[in-house]
Amino acid sequence: MGTSSAIFPVLGRRHALDTDMRPDHRIRVLLDPHDAWQTLLDDIAQAKISILIELYMLVDDAAGQQFVAALGDAVARGVDVRLTIDGVGSMDVAGDLLRQMTKLGVKWRVFHPVATGTPWKHWLRRNHRKLVVVDEQVAHVGGRNVGAKYYAVTPGAPVWLDLSARVEGPCAAQMASVLRSHWRKVARIKQVPPSVEGQTLVTHAFNLGGSRRAFANRRMLQAVRSAEHSIHLVQAYFLPNWALQRALVAAARRGVDVRVIVPKWSTSDMPIVALGSEHGVGRLLKRGVRVLALHTGTLHAKFMVIDGQWWTVGSANMDPLSRLRNLEANVVGIGQAEAQDVERFFQQIAAMAEELSWQQWQRRPLVRRVAGAILWRLRGLA
Repeated sequence: MGTSSAIFPVLGRRHALDTDMRPDHRIRVLLDPHDAWQTLLDDIAQAKISILIELYMLVDDAAGQQFVAALGDAVARGVDVRLTIDGVGSMDVAGDLLRQMTKLGVKWRVFHPVATGTPWKHWLRRNHRKLVVVDEQVAHVGGRNVGAKYYAVTPGAPVWLDLSARVEGPCAAQMASVLRSHWRKVARIKQVPPSVEGQTLVTHAFNLGGSRRAFANRRMLQAVRSAEHSIHLVQAYFLPNWALQRALVAAARRGVDVRVIVPKWSTSDMPIVALGSEHGVGRLLKRGVRVLALHTGTLHAKFMVIDGQWWTVGSANMDPLSRLRNLEANVVGIGQAEAQDVERFFQQIAAMAEELSWQQWQRRPLVRRVAGAILWRLRGLA
């Protein structure tokens, strides 16, 4: 278990960032996609009581089929397996795979399935979580869907750049409580005892649909506002609201090292989002925020590390859909050991990225500038 020499130095300055946090956790930040895959399968293989899962995307490929087979083996051992997949993200899941899960005894359901007559608000509100909780003791949470693009089934297989964390301890039970409640169509987060100084502190931060219940994004905003030394942020889909933009600019102006890594529009899996993001970062560049664009590989990670101690990993993007509509799952911690692991991945991505300048941003081709401005304004339609 990682420990920190002191509690996050800005606690109490503006926000109580340790609210609902607990010690006594064992954390592994899973950087290597094959190690992450094997660790997930190993935990599923060790399950004795329950496996609760919420996924945006379950892909019918080698990884998806291996995952379903592992769940079937767990059911055969008497484990209660419950899987929720998103109606849009997993739209392409073949009927054969769903029938296989039913045959194996896996309890599954689709969140807001796409159908004629579905209210438009249901089309926009998605379950974007990537969360597996085993025996209410171990949780895998991050940006990785279950598919060969996210997990390397074989060592060295090409995958997207992404991140997840294995959390063992009380936070896993809290996550399980939310998933069980959501299975019953009631989502409430229980309170946990106060944090204990001098240990790694961990909690969960879920988005439950709606700005007042976007707890993952709210915690990130609070942390940015309280940063003293550094904010290192990676976002695959970066369309921040005005509050977050102001917070990043304010941090840069008070001397904080603010660095944001986003995908280049030509390498993103969602080029229209990246073009809108490219327009939006201009205001940040002009006011001292450092922005880097990843020009190689596909970036799908969403994480942040602040002052070398506070960190978060999960599925929540800094965009309107994550903040206002989607169901998301993040883990949030205070601890130097885990923060260093997240920071290491940040530096790895930064080494492959190109830092942008205000002058360079102004010299963009006219077509990209016009398209980016339009897409940036359209973000408000979420």
